[in-house]
Order: sequence, then structure tokens, then C-alpha cells
Amino acid sequence: MILFILFFICCGFVLAEVRSPSLTYNVTLPEPNGLYVAGQMLPISYTLPDDPNLPKLLSLSISFTTTDSNLNSTGAVITPDADISQGFSFRRTRNTYVYYEHQLSYAIPKNTVPGNYIVMFNDAISKTNTSIPIIVRPYAPPVIPTPTNTANSRPSGGSSIFSVHNNGSDRQYNNINWAATLLLGVVLIACSNIML
Repeated sequence: MILFILFFICCGFVLAEVRSPSLTYNVTLPEPNGLYVAGQMLPISYTLPDDPNLPKLLSLSISFTTTDSNLNSTGAVITPDADISQGFSFRRTRNTYVYYEHQLSYAIPKNTVPGNYIVMFNDAISKTNTSIPIIVRPYAPPVIPTPTNTANSRPSGGSSIFSVHNNGSDRQYNNINWAATLLLGVVLIACSNIML
């Protein structure tokens, strides 16, 4: 039972990483089937193994496209030659495993038709690709507050360093919350079976 619980907890941490068929890189962002908005930034992140022969094994390009002919989209090349350098500033370690993490952003055009799209990582050397499906929602113009009578107005409170923001840094905590919820559910089921 304990192994079963640990397996599901570990799965919660691994789900956010997609391995390439050639095993020369892993995609960590965008998240598969993630929701993004036209006119906003699409975060892209991928990791590379610590391998001095990597330039001989990997030539990576990244594009934004769709397979839905109804969207009438030609797609866009995000980068024809993605950075695969293994410099110190990209170096990360997880326990004793050394890897290199690269990040970039793509501004989704405001006029992008809402629908299902793909962020495609294409390896020209192994002739394989990794497709990450995403969903693009329509452009939402920013709301500009109308001027009010300043004599009767009060401060709105502004922002606080203690307020909760919905950004990519919360992803790891969402996985932990998901795993904790799953663990609680398994424990409750196990306890109810013992009571019977």
C-alpha cells in the first residue's frame, strides 16, 4: 500500500516533463494541454543532459503551429536554432544528476484564432519531434479604469508582496497539492476498508 501511494506521489512530480523520442532533451514548459491567451507570452523551457557530445546528437528548432485546418493558421517558427549550450548559467542539479535548463518566451499574436495548437520541438539530427498540445484562448484587451472623482475616492489597496499571484512558480506547489490530495484520498479509502 505504501509503495502504491509513493508511486502516485512521484507521478505527480514527473507529469510536467515530456521526454523527447531521442532522449536528448526534455520539455518542461509549456505544460501539455495548458491554457494560454492570445496577446500574452507563452513560456517555453527544456532541459538537456550533461553530455559533451550533445552538439553532434541534437539540432533543435521550436515552432508554433496547428493541425486544425479550420483555424487557417500557417504557424510560426519560434526559433530555428534553439540554444543547446551547456554553460554554467544553465547548469542545474537534482540530487547527483546534472542537467542544463534553457528558457524562452514566445509572444502569441493578438490575432491568433482561439483553438488547439502545438508547440513542436524538432530535432533535425534524429529526425524526430516532440509535440506539446496547448489551447489558445481569445485575446483579452486590458481593462483601463475610467477616471473617477478624486475628491471622494479612496486608495484601492494596490498590490502587496503577500498577495497570491497566478504564475508559473506555483506549478510545483500545485503538483504537491495534487499529490497530497491523492494521498489523503488513498488513506481514507484504506481506512474505510479496514473499518469494514
